Amino acid sequence: MIIYSDVALTFLREVRAISLKIIKFEMGLPFERKRLKYKGYLYPLDFVVFEHPTILGQYIPGKYQIQINKSLIYRASPETLENILRHEICHYLTHIQYGDNIEAHGPEFHATCDRFNYKKDVSSATIEIEKGPTQEAFCDDKVFKKVKKLFQLASSDNSHEAELATIKANNLLRQHHLSPDHLSKNDHETVLLSVLNGKKVTPKHESIYEILKEFLVAPVFNYQRGSFQLEVIGERTNVLTADYVAKFLDFQLELLYSQEKKKNLALKGPGAKRSFMRGIAQGFLEKIKQSTNQEYTSDQLVACQQSVSKHLERAYPRLKGRSSKSVKDNPSANQLGKNMGRNLTINPGLKNNSNMKLIE
Repeated sequence: MIIYSDVALTFLREVRAISLKIIKFEMGLPFERKRLKYKGYLYPLDFVVFEHPTILGQYIPGKYQIQINKSLIYRASPETLENILRHEICHYLTHIQYGDNIEAHGPEFHATCDRFNYKKDVSSATIEIEKGPTQEAFCDDKVFKKVKKLFQLASSDNSHEAELATIKANNLLRQHHLSPDHLSKNDHETVLLSVLNGKKVTPKHESIYEILKEFLVAPVFNYQRGSFQLEVIGERTNVLTADYVAKFLDFQLELLYSQEKKKNLALKGPGAKRSFMRGIAQGFLEKIKQSTNQEYTSDQLVACQQSVSKHLERAYPRLKGRSSKSVKDNPSANQLGKNMGRNLTINPGLKNNSNMKLIE
């Protein structure tokens, strides 16, 4: 979970200054304007602040990005922070020199550490620091807890009660967004979280993308070499909800298609599946938007959407609008999907817990 806030951005400036000092003056490497010159090529290096209960720092090769845990602002000595940055910069240099297909802490990484005379306090994959927050602390959001309870009601055998619970969960996010306390905040934290990933964007992912927008987040497909990530950007409550929804839909939409395909011969080929998945999104959104339009004025809905747009711009200031391809629809498959979408409810998911503290 990547964080954009005044506190995080202040910490990020410190991280960048320390890293620049390490790369240029300690390692003696040519680094100018956020790029490292190596064998005639310029390689970017980006830094972000993130939250995680177990990982203190990590390097993301596909993005040339070093992520540093926000908790280090409060829990790490200057020496510890510098060593974590040295560790991640060594991962960055190892990636540039040896490519993708190497072991994370293999001989190539240790050779890079040895090159700069770094010992175990830098090369080690674990580090001892003061006890930090647990997984529960990162999801300790009162509104999100209420939303989860409503989603649990959505698993009711009573179809009307289940549908009502899903709609109430969606509207609760808007009530929180438009509350006086929320509107009076000076620093609205922006959160970015990768909720799904894979090798190729499928019609199912496109459907999930459209559904997530209705939960007051900005979904973005982030493409890397041979893979993609579906990221969601917005306020913490909404991002936690979108993650919860995406994980459920990723499994459920595939299950719905598989079950319907056995009963209906019209669902044959990739075109039918694309139309079916698009229909699910259309049916679900029709149900949600109809209720939303009854609950809120057009000005309130616009205010919510403007807030989402501001969060997106904060995370991706140069992002261009996403274009959609015109594809031929299968009316029969699309209608089947719409019927499924109108009856779709979000049921509870599972969370994974761990308490190890790592750097990667």
